[in-house]
Amino acid sequence: MIVVVDDDALVRSSLSRLLGSAGYEVRTYASARELIDAGGAGDASCLVCDIYLGGMSGFGLEETLRGGGSTVPVLFVTAHDDATTRARAQQVRAGSYLRKPFNADALFAALDAAIATR
Repeated sequence: MIVVVDDDALVRSSLSRLLGSAGYEVRTYASARELIDAGGAGDASCLVCDIYLGGMSGFGLEETLRGGGSTVPVLFVTAHDDATTRARAQQVRAGSYLRKPFNADALFAALDAAIATR
């Protein structure tokens, strides 16, 4: 299962349809808090997470999950690409990092690589 966390409803919907059409089971959340409250990362193969969420950031979510013992790989996505954000993504052992907008091939390649490391 792929878990998508993005505060943009259109992005969540688009990713859900795209991943679903490729045969993935998908669960979506609008915020880090929503995912944590639902306990929704436990059975995930990969977490696709926007970095700049309202409330807790994608980086904060990743740290919270790791602190709870989660080993799920994280694929960060963002529309705000800069050197500081890229460096931070590398520090938190991100499975990968994609800049929005990204194409389906890049997404699937990054997911395959992240899932293979699990």
